Amino acid sequence: MRLDPGLNLKLCSFYLKHLRIPSSLHSFDSKCSFHSFLGSTENVYDGLLNICNGLVSLKQVHSSLTVSGIINCSTHLGGRIIIKYAKFGEYNNARSVFDGIPSDKPNSFLWNTMIRAYANGGCHVETLELYSLMRKTGISPNNYTFPFLLKACASKSMITEGKVVHGDVIRTGFDLDLYVEAALVTMYAKCGETHEALKIFDKMPMRDLVSWTAMITAYEQADQPHKALLLFWKMLLHGVSADAVAIVSVASAIGQLGHTMRAKIVHAYAICNGFLKDLSVGNAIISMYAKCGIVSSARLVFDSLEKIDGISWNSMLSGYSQNGQASEALLLFEEMLNSGCKPNPVTVLIMVSVCAYLGSLHRGRKLHKFIIDKRIRIDATLRSALVDMYAKCGDLETATGMFNDILPRERNTTTWNVLISGYGMHGFGKEALDLFSQMQQAGIKPDHITFTSLLSACGHAGLIDEGRKCFAEMKEHSVTPQAKHYACIVDMLGRAGLLNQAFDMVQQMPIPQNDDVWGALLLACRIHRDTDLGEVAARGLLELEPNHAGYHVLMSNIYAASNRWQEVVEMRQNMKDIGLRKPSAFSVVEFGKEIHGFYSADRVNPYWQDVYKKVESLAVEIKTAGHVPNLSCVLHDVEDEDKEHILNYHSEKLAVAFGIMKIGPEIPIQVTNNLRICNDCHSAFKFISYVYRRKVVVRDANRFHHFEDGTCTCNDYW
Repeated sequence: MRLDPGLNLKLCSFYLKHLRIPSSLHSFDSKCSFHSFLGSTENVYDGLLNICNGLVSLKQVHSSLTVSGIINCSTHLGGRIIIKYAKFGEYNNARSVFDGIPSDKPNSFLWNTMIRAYANGGCHVETLELYSLMRKTGISPNNYTFPFLLKACASKSMITEGKVVHGDVIRTGFDLDLYVEAALVTMYAKCGETHEALKIFDKMPMRDLVSWTAMITAYEQADQPHKALLLFWKMLLHGVSADAVAIVSVASAIGQLGHTMRAKIVHAYAICNGFLKDLSVGNAIISMYAKCGIVSSARLVFDSLEKIDGISWNSMLSGYSQNGQASEALLLFEEMLNSGCKPNPVTVLIMVSVCAYLGSLHRGRKLHKFIIDKRIRIDATLRSALVDMYAKCGDLETATGMFNDILPRERNTTTWNVLISGYGMHGFGKEALDLFSQMQQAGIKPDHITFTSLLSACGHAGLIDEGRKCFAEMKEHSVTPQAKHYACIVDMLGRAGLLNQAFDMVQQMPIPQNDDVWGALLLACRIHRDTDLGEVAARGLLELEPNHAGYHVLMSNIYAASNRWQEVVEMRQNMKDIGLRKPSAFSVVEFGKEIHGFYSADRVNPYWQDVYKKVESLAVEIKTAGHVPNLSCVLHDVEDEDKEHILNYHSEKLAVAFGIMKIGPEIPIQVTNNLRICNDCHSAFKFISYVYRRKVVVRDANRFHHFEDGTCTCNDYW
């Protein structure tokens, strides 16, 4: 039971008042009577220190021990006072007690106590300085000293000091001590020196749970989840049962792998051993399921926890965000606010990414205001995320303004990257290149993300020569081209119709081709209707990702565009046989504080009947203005009249029609579409922007299209 601080103070005062302590300890006639007195007094003070749960009562006990001189005679009580001060974060007071206790002969107990207090409190530098003083004083370290020293060194910035301590361990002969060996493994593991940790681990004659867990965690944090899990199974085979700490690392490793069956096994293990009572385990299981894509299971665990904290909320919000369930994330965020749990910078960072995913400018602005009103600290990471959000929500002007408001010395690589990417996705390739030049002039070193954004920007703007130059410059900046950079180059060449050059790039890659590279080539074949090369790209893709529905659909579309309907039927039947479904086209449009979504040929939206009437009248008006429906965009073997009918009910057309009906003429209509906009919709929106004098902004799966006065910012190049 936790006692009231006031009651503790009264108890301390009572004991100290009635404790009969001689005015001088020298008044004892014999050592026997002195030791008898000291033993009984230590018991009393131990009891007092046990009930001290505040600084006031602790200082009163400390004062009594100092005045009576007992603290100079009892290393036990001196150590207790040091530990108590450290517990309250009063490390200076703890050090004053340590410095004030005279020592007639070398005594490692108090030195170890003070070293332990510093190490447990995160005072790493002070820990090592005290150890240096200890050696100079002539006090020899022991097996209790080294584990705390190594704990202080357990960060990448102090690996050099850790190796020096390791040398002292060997020189003093404690390198075979079980606890010191475990501390060495942990230190090297946390410093990222996995190889060194493994050398010590392999030589250990006995391995305790701490050592096994340290190695498992080291592999997990070094992005080597397979090795982490292999070691976990070995640990169990050696008869060492996992604890909550080990399960947290194992769950994280499985999350990295995305292995659903193993996720369920570890969850079952945690349940059987009662580990879910530990909140850190519950949070790890939530995160694991989310990374494996089983969001429903993550939510079941979240709802079953007896107690949840900010990490629980963030793990679940992140799970929804990572799996594209933005609406669920928004609902959970509201639930979090209603629960009284205060969002932290991590929470709002997740929600900023949710708004960016939705392309919801209204919600993005509302969240930004919330961050300011709640005085949540906007650090460099959050500021960059806000710039990215505004760019992805179509408000490039605000994104640029926020970037310009950042002091030059506070702009890091990520800050520059998000705006370069923003310019690229809006089709402003030259502006992206200019920004890259400014970045170099500012002395900021570009990274692999910078070049991904630049190459993508060049691809969207048709800047072929500039893109090739950027690709060649990567080595000058010590950036090794990765598969994603080759995918950008293949995409850039393919969009420009240079399909043979794009294919040559794929074949000449010095690294293995992945699905991004073959996917870029396949999309280019779809745009330029190259069936033969498309089949080559499709074979490469389906060898890597045989169960990816999007690739099957893309190849089916290529066949359809070439009127090869038999192959279309075969592709669709193959998809059906292996249980794949074509992703449904879905578009959203903001109206005031609401977001309205439409599927193609939607009959679910409450406004669908009115929207159908409007979209049909739009089709007539833009036809009169000169729009000719592009029937090749209909991938079904039906009559031309039916094809025109199908084109009218594409999801993005329904969303734009709703916008014209509901949104005032002075406000741009902004639509977010989950797939690439088709040629017919693109042509139709140019005519709609001209006929209705409306600005229409469409964010498709690849980029932004700004339609105004009959033109699009992409210059018909996407």
